[in-house]
Amino acid sequence: MSTESKFYGGIVSYDIHTYWNNNIDAERKFAYELREKVLKDFADEISKGEIRVHQFWEKPIGPHPVNMWELDFKSPEIFKVIVPYFQLNHGNLSVLIHPRSDKGDLKDHTDHALWLGHKVRLATSLLKD
Repeated sequence: MSTESKFYGGIVSYDIHTYWNNNIDAERKFAYELREKVLKDFADEISKGEIRVHQFWEKPIGPHPVNMWELDFKSPEIFKVIVPYFQLNHGNLSVLIHPRSDKGDLKDHTDHALWLGHKVRLATSLLKD
């Protein structure tokens, strides 16, 4: 009889965006290999739908000004494993970790965001308040 734990403050889920510069072959290769490592190391959680890993974008999309790949998850139990995983494995890549909450996309991607590596300037005009 376990109760599912929830995030604090109206947070429903988290997204993790891993960025790379497409002009630097080594960054692209590292980003691809990190995605493959996530797919392998979290295969069980992915198969259960606890983590969703999205496609490898070869061009900037939405508010993300450089290439990226994304994953998302909805449980604090995953957060406590996946965030340290990225802290130890992101290399020189920039990683945005942001909540999905009732505060709006703009605040979630900016004021409430966590960054690993260098902070990437997002195209915030594309985000809703």
